[in-house]
Amino acid sequence: MPVVTNAILLTRRITELQRRRQALLEKQTRLRRNLPEWTFAPLQLVGMSTDEIKGMIGDLNNAERDVGIDEVERDLESVDGQIEELEGMLLTTPSTSIEAIEAVLKLAISRFRNQTVSDPEDIFYDYGDARVLFLLERAADDLHGLLNADQRIAG
Repeated sequence: MPVVTNAILLTRRITELQRRRQALLEKQTRLRRNLPEWTFAPLQLVGMSTDEIKGMIGDLNNAERDVGIDEVERDLESVDGQIEELEGMLLTTPSTSIEAIEAVLKLAISRFRNQTVSDPEDIFYDYGDARVLFLLERAADDLHGLLNADQRIAG
C-alpha cells in the first residue's frame, strides 16, 4: 500500500525534526560545558610532543564519550538524515492547496532565517541575503493575510 504524502504533512514532520535537532544541539552545548576544564584550552597544546597531543586527544574523546556527546552526535546525524530525506520527498511532492504552498514557504524561510545574519552590526551580515530574507518573509506574511481574509469571508 503506497504511503500518501502531502506537502503540509511533510513540512510538519520536517518542522518537528528541526525542533528535535535544536534540542539536541542545546543538549550538546550543555554537555560540552560539563567537560573538564582542560578540554576548553586547546591552544595549550602548543609545544607538546606528538605523544602528549595524541594522549590529550584520546583523553578528550574519552571525556566526551563519558558525558554522552557521542550519543548526541549520532542522534544529530540521524535527525539530519531524516530531514534530508523528507526535504527530498517535499521537493517532489506538488502542493495541492494554497495552505500547502504557505507551509512550504514558511519552512524555506525558517531554514533560510537560521542561515542568514540579519543584524547589520554582525561581521557576517550580507545585505543581499538579508534583503532576500525580508522579501520572502513579506511574501509569506501577505500570503498568510490573504488566507486569513478568505477564511473570514468563508466563515
